[in-house]
Amino acid sequence: MTYLIRRANADDQPSILALVRSERLNPCDLRFSNFMLATTEAGAIGAAQIRRHRDGSRELGSVVVLPAWRGRRVAIRLIDALLADEIGSVFAITGIPRVGPSARWGFQPIDPATAPAPVRFNYRMGRMAGVISVIKGRPVNRLVVLERPPAGGVHPIL
Repeated sequence: MTYLIRRANADDQPSILALVRSERLNPCDLRFSNFMLATTEAGAIGAAQIRRHRDGSRELGSVVVLPAWRGRRVAIRLIDALLADEIGSVFAITGIPRVGPSARWGFQPIDPATAPAPVRFNYRMGRMAGVISVIKGRPVNRLVVLERPPAGGVHPIL
């Protein structure tokens, strides 16, 4: 079965919420207009977004693919589509095992203290969720902040 990558629309909001909640990802700022979806005739199989923070910073997030569709390049195609038009810095918060694969898009680990305030806030919230995971006996996902520098390595003039 094949799938299509496309921009999300207002009708996709319930599917986006269900996908993100299924993986216990950051439930904040889940606006359909920030998302790309992977869909089949049966419905949404994956989603990813670029959060557009008030300070102008961008954060790749909410990358989720249904278990039955993992290993078929769905997440790669979603991220490719999202990053295609991004010329400024893009940040991401991810687990240590995903740092290496993120290099394909130019992401590099940075000191969380150097990230924009909204990204630092999301990083701290993710670390707090890790504490809750320990309390509940779940595995902890050690987090790293990544940055994909702007195209050409120069920050655009805003």
